[in-house]
Amino acid sequence: MSVLDSLPEGEVSRLIRQVETVQKESKAPQTIGSSGVLMGITISQFSVDLTVPPLDGRMILLQYTPSDLSFGGGLIYRAYQSVNGAGTYTEIFLQYRLRVGSDGIQSWKFPSFNDASINPKTYKFFFYGIGTGAFAASLVS
Repeated sequence: MSVLDSLPEGEVSRLIRQVETVQKESKAPQTIGSSGVLMGITISQFSVDLTVPPLDGRMILLQYTPSDLSFGGGLIYRAYQSVNGAGTYTEIFLQYRLRVGSDGIQSWKFPSFNDASINPKTYKFFFYGIGTGAFAASLVS
């Protein structure tokens, strides 16, 4: 008498189906994560998020506040800017990113490069990351 003979009727078939299912799932394409880690875009409905006046050499402080701080809050993977309504967005360089504090607010501080221009400069921002939130842009020294 073997171990298989001591199992209840149909148990061997159930175990084989279970092993086959695990094998199929292991070989099938897997989605990464769950709905809690889906990447999305955060962008305002405004045509311009910040206007830098002419001959203004101040820095731009961009702050993203996640709406849900559970499990560490939302994570912004990349931040982008469009200057003067160009329609194309460029990534805000990583070196401008500031350390995230205990409040979960993620920030970037970067130059506006408008200190020698006699024209105002407009900025539009969007964020690519996990979760939802709101952002604010301001001029700082």
